Amino acid sequence: MNRKDTLRSFLSAQPETEAGPDEAQPAENAEQQHTGSGAVKAMGDTLRKLTADAEIGRVLKDQLAEGGRIVELEPGFVERSFITDRLSESDDPDFDALVQSVKANGQLVPILVRPHPEKEANFQVAYGHRRLRAAELLQIKVKAVVRHLNDEEMVLAQGKENSQRRDLSFIERAMFALHLEERGFDRNVVMAALSIDKAETAKLLGVARAVPAAVVLAIGPASRIGRPRWMALAKLVEQSSAEKKIQGLIASDSFKALTSDRRFEALFAVLWSPKKTVTSNEHWSNPQGRRVVTIQRRQKRTTFIFNEGLEPAFGEYVAKKLGNLYTQFKSGGGDEGVRGER
Repeated sequence: MNRKDTLRSFLSAQPETEAGPDEAQPAENAEQQHTGSGAVKAMGDTLRKLTADAEIGRVLKDQLAEGGRIVELEPGFVERSFITDRLSESDDPDFDALVQSVKANGQLVPILVRPHPEKEANFQVAYGHRRLRAAELLQIKVKAVVRHLNDEEMVLAQGKENSQRRDLSFIERAMFALHLEERGFDRNVVMAALSIDKAETAKLLGVARAVPAAVVLAIGPASRIGRPRWMALAKLVEQSSAEKKIQGLIASDSFKALTSDRRFEALFAVLWSPKKTVTSNEHWSNPQGRRVVTIQRRQKRTTFIFNEGLEPAFGEYVAKKLGNLYTQFKSGGGDEGVRGER
């Protein structure tokens, strides 16, 4: 493959997703377009190619800057990073597309690895975990750039790559920050790895500490659930009755069958309930002592419930009298009416 063909194959690639889903428009369709539109489109395509080529060149330049040539490794000798970022491989909707891209076009962008600090002749991924999984599934060697990185350089490279490709979900970033802190990394390293400020770091860590890891793993990445709802869930799980409800739900097969976003919503719905506003339940009884009407008083509403079994027509009768009752009320027919006028 010559350089021109290589750059064309890179055109819609991203560092982690390989080739994008959009294909170039067929030539026969392009010929049918208006000449002016074709010229504009050609200019746009040229700019897009230049931008994509520059991005691919930048990625490869960064990877090769300190790591020498690209090598091919057996996936069995390459381990994941000691800091996980993604919560669930099964909740990655784009992984199948990545596998098909690698199968059809080969692995376009190498992963970054370091020599394993404890196992001779083995390696550890800084980034490119999804490409490594694709190679494992396809039973092919994985292309990699090897660099000698210490632990801090490792997580900074991992975090940088995460920020440059499709963003991790809020809870994945939160757990990534927590894992870094638990491994003893300085707060400044956490901030640099995630490209965030001190305030955002505090919010991420606050949620990650408040929501039990088992609950986070049960829910998964929940890519459409942002910070406000996770912060709200963090408060709900602190309720005294929450643990029993949580365990009952996440153990159910129906919960496990849901998508990650729906699992979050299901758990939130179980834990959240509006505050009860009923201040009292009263009853009105007829001369025979039978409770004909139940009166429920709330903060801003009073409800009368008529027992139709005891007095089938009484509720209808009262409904017809509401006009007269209201007139009496507004005219000051009683102390309550007078107070209401003031």
